[in-house]
Amino acid sequence: MAETRATQAMRIVKALMHRDRASHSMGIKIISAAVGNCCVEMRIREDMLNGHTTCHGGMLFALADSAFAFACNSRNQRTVIAAAHIDFLRPAVLNDVLRATAIEHTLGSRLGLYDVTVTNQRGETVALFRGKSCPIDGTIIEDLPVIHKARSSAKKLQASKKRSATR
Repeated sequence: MAETRATQAMRIVKALMHRDRASHSMGIKIISAAVGNCCVEMRIREDMLNGHTTCHGGMLFALADSAFAFACNSRNQRTVIAAAHIDFLRPAVLNDVLRATAIEHTLGSRLGLYDVTVTNQRGETVALFRGKSCPIDGTIIEDLPVIHKARSSAKKLQASKKRSATR
């Protein structure tokens, strides 16, 4: 039986996580993954606190960045960050369990756009992150093909009309 796209995406994300020392050191765990999406969690530890005894903003950025990285690499096309922005909306404190959910907003041949929402265990939004991705050569799992984005019905119709016009 053939693997589904979602199963392949999870396999890709797990392979990338296996090599990701930074995410491991922060205690990040994968909750779910699908093509273009990923959800991860992290508990705030004492060594993640700043001088105000709240979670350091760099830790929040790193959590969101990990969710972003797993989401944009979930198609098995090696992808890196081109730019990112984060808005910190409320502090996270010791023992908070943060969940970062990354969603593919748009994907083109040279740039992808992803939104990541970071929430705490009470469902309160802690931070909003937007990242731009850029594909590079190679794949995460060598023997697995890249999972291409399905073309929309409008694009399929446009391509069909273009083929018909050239005949």
